[in-house]
Amino acid sequence: MLSKFSDINNQKEWHWKNLYQRETNQYTDRLLVGCANKEIPTILNLCKEMKGPFGILYVLLVSKLGNESGRYQSPNPINYEELELFLYEHQEFFEQDGRHNLWISSISGESQFIFDKHNFIYCYGEISIPFPHTHNYHFEFDDEEEAVIDHWNWVLCPLEDDDDL
Repeated sequence: MLSKFSDINNQKEWHWKNLYQRETNQYTDRLLVGCANKEIPTILNLCKEMKGPFGILYVLLVSKLGNESGRYQSPNPINYEELELFLYEHQEFFEQDGRHNLWISSISGESQFIFDKHNFIYCYGEISIPFPHTHNYHFEFDDEEEAVIDHWNWVLCPLEDDDDL
């Protein structure tokens, strides 16, 4: 298993210990989830109870292949089965490589999940992230980045300042 997010001093993979924390501030009320592993099945379990359809925003922060960094929005809403197929098809890439964030939204506005490069799942306190730390971009996943970019005719928008949380 490759390391997506690790302590820069010892390169040990950082995993959360099944953290569930409610965060409330003046802008939002959300649940922060940190999984010991297998974030994609967790996201799919959360989505399974939703009405759908879903939209995906793939936020490419760093490309090793020359693809444009940006927000790649799925061109059409998809149903749960299509979401499940897409996420499982690219599960290892999403879970083990730190070049991206992934947003999954219910088109109805029912809920939104953001799976970020720190292995957090935000389901719209102080969080301890090892410092300093590193995000790893593995050549083993270069083909997967290309496969994700090629999967749909994405609608690409520029990155925004807060995309690289």
